Amino acid sequence: MNLEVRDYMDSDLNAVNEILMEAFSSEKENFSDTVFREIVATVDQKVAGYLLLTDVYNPIKKKIYCLVDYVCVSSKYRGMGVGRKMLEYADSIAKEKNALYLQLTCSRFRVAAHKLYEKCGYVMRDSDIYRKEIL
Repeated sequence: MNLEVRDYMDSDLNAVNEILMEAFSSEKENFSDTVFREIVATVDQKVAGYLLLTDVYNPIKKKIYCLVDYVCVSSKYRGMGVGRKMLEYADSIAKEKNALYLQLTCSRFRVAAHKLYEKCGYVMRDSDIYRKEIL
């Protein structure tokens, strides 16, 4: 098995959308923006996972932190270290940017994801997240 992690390319769109539909019932379009960094993992040159990394500027500390979103791995490739490799890649990007930290949120029902995040050094914070939908 040849597992690689790299930046997303526009040609990855269909494969990534299959994974996003399976994990989040959502699809994406190709876009280009310096605030976002899209990451894919491939197994034997087939797209197996996706992660979106967003730079968020903290004007008080005058530095960025990185928000990790849409971490998903195709069910065909789970348990092979794909998610871990993508998170390690995100770590290296954050270090290069001298980011304050990486942050992510995850549904309390995604227990397997929680275990992955903890193995990768993420610590659950003692806080609740509130959201107000704007219609």
